[in-house]
Amino acid sequence: MLNRIKEYSKFLKSLTQINFRLIKGMWKLTKLPQPAITIFGGSRITEDSIHAERAFKLSNTLTCEGFSIITGGGPGIMSAANKGAYEYAKKQGANKNKNNNTITSLGISLTSFAKEKLNPYTHDSIIMDHFFSRKWLLVRYSVGFIVFPGGFGTLDELFEIITLEQCYQMPKIPIVLMSKGYWSPMLDWFKSRLLSNGLIEKKDLDLFFVTSDVDEACEIICKHCKGKNKLKKPLYTR
Repeated sequence: MLNRIKEYSKFLKSLTQINFRLIKGMWKLTKLPQPAITIFGGSRITEDSIHAERAFKLSNTLTCEGFSIITGGGPGIMSAANKGAYEYAKKQGANKNKNNNTITSLGISLTSFAKEKLNPYTHDSIIMDHFFSRKWLLVRYSVGFIVFPGGFGTLDELFEIITLEQCYQMPKIPIVLMSKGYWSPMLDWFKSRLLSNGLIEKKDLDLFFVTSDVDEACEIICKHCKGKNKLKKPLYTR
């Protein structure tokens, strides 16, 4: 019984710390002008990559259209996406932060990413202790998602979002996969393995859009997301 009490006490302490960070993170998110788009992608993508160039251009264009940009706050695609929003805000003279000023570029990182510094293109940042709580914040406040090429972390984020929409645990909002060449083998596998074996339905393949064109991606997001505000229609809760 004593051991059980000790374990339960540790759990309560951990839960309190997690909830405190979530509340603090959510408070910062509410300062972000709506609507907001979350952009996912690999941290190992180089700055001179075509994917990084597209991420910069797309986030820059979306910021021009009135969207805020949320990323995981790290390098690679995240840095390029934050930079696109940051540079646009700078040109507009709104590149301020901290004290009730305009914020359009936000990064949500992890304390465990000691070797992965927060990129310098965020107007504000949120640091979480756990992957699940970080992912909750990345998803909770967005009206749409754009997924660039990435590794296991990017795939984890993508598949959770698709699963939530498929299972009606989240309103259907656009998921745009950028770079057809990168995602095509995975989409072929969906059809040849998952669909052919009855593990998904044909309509599940319509849960996301695939494109390599920045203008098309921007058009999809603007068509489905302009004017929406997630505070009025919350996403899933765990």
